[in-house]
Amino acid sequence: MAFISWWYSKGWLARAVTILDSLEKSIDYFSLPLLIKTWFAPFRQIDAGRLVNGSIEQRFRKLVDRTFSRIIGAILRTVVMLAGVFYIALRALLGLLMLVFWAALPILPIVFVILTFSGWMPHFNLKIPEIKIPEIIKMNNKTQIPRGQR
Repeated sequence: MAFISWWYSKGWLARAVTILDSLEKSIDYFSLPLLIKTWFAPFRQIDAGRLVNGSIEQRFRKLVDRTFSRIIGAILRTVVMLAGVFYIALRALLGLLMLVFWAALPILPIVFVILTFSGWMPHFNLKIPEIKIPEIIKMNNKTQIPRGQR
């Protein structure tokens, strides 16, 4: 009885803490708050400082470089954020399913024994497609196969 009380109290709580910890690590791995803060920041610009004493052409070129770098950065950060949100949502859903499975796990052997003795059998309607065997394979080994078909 002690096992069952642990399973549904401390064990379940420990499992929930583990799941929340893994979600926290995933959020930290994708660093979503930082990506949101720097969403439109330039992407890996080493030499994109302001040009104070340059010609109009040089200033315009720097402006275009910075704008292009911001667009590339925004696109890449958006892709990483979407992947991160999808991954974190999937981890949360799997964690929720794991908690439900954790609750049902001690009961499942009893349910399966009852189902076994009641004669229940799962039925799967699997339709296996018919595979057409080429004529070359159907021939016996004594038949010569033309050179082009080997």
